[in-house]
Amino acid sequence: MDVLGRLLTGSLRAATPGPTDDFWFGPVGTSTPAGVRVSPEIANKVSAWFRGREIIATGIAMLPLDMFENLPNDQGPQKASGHPLHDLIHHQPNDWLNAFDWRRMLGYHLIDHGNHYAFIEAGDRGFVSQLQPIQDPTTVTPKLVNRRRKVYEIRDPKTGGSTTALQDEIFHLHILSTDGVQGRGVLSYARDCLGLTSVLEQFASRIFSRGTLSAGALEVPGVLTDDASRRMAQSFSTSHGDWHLPKVLEQGAKWVQSEGLTPENAQMLLSRKFGIDEVARFLGVPRHMLENSDPSFGNAEQFNRNFIDFTMGWWLVLIEMSINTQLVSAPQKYYAEFNRNAIARGDLSTRWAAYVDAITTGTYTRNEVRRMENRPSLPGLDEPLTPAHLTGKQPAARSAAPKAPAPAPPAAVVLPEPEPVSPQAHAIAVAAAGRVLRKEVAAVQQLAKRHAADADAYAAAVTEFYAGHAALVAQTLLMPTETAAVYCAQQAGQLLVETGGLAALDAWVQPAYATWLAEWALGEGVAA
Repeated sequence: MDVLGRLLTGSLRAATPGPTDDFWFGPVGTSTPAGVRVSPEIANKVSAWFRGREIIATGIAMLPLDMFENLPNDQGPQKASGHPLHDLIHHQPNDWLNAFDWRRMLGYHLIDHGNHYAFIEAGDRGFVSQLQPIQDPTTVTPKLVNRRRKVYEIRDPKTGGSTTALQDEIFHLHILSTDGVQGRGVLSYARDCLGLTSVLEQFASRIFSRGTLSAGALEVPGVLTDDASRRMAQSFSTSHGDWHLPKVLEQGAKWVQSEGLTPENAQMLLSRKFGIDEVARFLGVPRHMLENSDPSFGNAEQFNRNFIDFTMGWWLVLIEMSINTQLVSAPQKYYAEFNRNAIARGDLSTRWAAYVDAITTGTYTRNEVRRMENRPSLPGLDEPLTPAHLTGKQPAARSAAPKAPAPAPPAAVVLPEPEPVSPQAHAIAVAAAGRVLRKEVAAVQQLAKRHAADADAYAAAVTEFYAGHAALVAQTLLMPTETAAVYCAQQAGQLLVETGGLAALDAWVQPAYATWLAEWALGEGVAA
């Protein structure tokens, strides 16, 4: 548009800076009421904003993102590792960028600008073989044509020219959009808050660089000579780091303290703390994650769950929906989904308690749990255990787990109907049970020593041992393999889930425990 057109439309006003004005040489970004421009680079100098932005972007990048297939006949979903998009979103979207860096860049773009764009390139993997991100989202202008399709005008920052791309050629994510066409970044809403925080940082820097927190004037009873004036001025104008040296006052001069704007009067510390609260609100990040303080309530598991549900939840759904609607050709059959449970891996006791319950109820197979822990599958562990409520047999309560000196059966153990047993058979069974328990105790003690410094490795080793131990239990005590697997799962649960941990070994070496196990194997055990 020419100058006359800009004048007629009002886009050119008298206040528009001239070509030599300092405005054009200042930092890029929208000016705030605090008098500073806030660009993404300047905003990142505010520590709370930098940390919160990094938490969200890195959270998007670190959670596993996989493709799944809906199986026919309501069999549920399974991971579709062979789908062409799986490698793209899980490992590498193009030849020069890995999936972690791409998804973190995606998070940065959405927070700063509200939009992320990438060219869709066809190739060996199908119509979506590679995604080539557009480095600067501000160079793209999306438009809605005939209320049906989007087109994208892409400006080349080097030449100033522009090209047009169709909707099928661009992968586009956007947030906080009021028209569904173009998004708006969180930064655009937080600029005033960040501008004030930036000014407070500059204010503190100026105070300490000048070496004094005092404001005042020199009061002289008479006329100050030029030489005395220069000497006193030189005394007060000290270099950086020498502000603590004594000052020279001449001709009866006195220092008069003035009531200036001190940091205390300006409530600088309180204002800076309030800035952290504001950033936490804008980004939806828990405040304790932005400052050096411990949460005063709750526990780590609950904080992790709230972080995934309320902070990360809508970001993850946005990415999943965008992939499924723009990149997946058969969304009724295939879909992309983040593994939100991956963040709970740090809670050892909760994780293993959930595994034990999932295995004994038949929800997961033992090999599925092993794969979740990055352990290889073992033969014979691919079938789910049959829950007790389907077999018609009564399980024992968890509170009935054997404890010294009078052990009781472990939780959820399926007890067979009692049958009369001869004393000789009973004695043979007790001796066999004792050998099984001694083998368990020796193996667990050895694993505890080997993995004393790594709780995760110890838990995985115990699980692996009991997965193979079930066959020996079934063979030695002549019990069904399924029942032996339940017994082994409960033994592992006592070590990994119960508060006693290795203290359970003290009960296992007692004769009463071997007697209980033998009676259970012979069908004489009675649920307590």
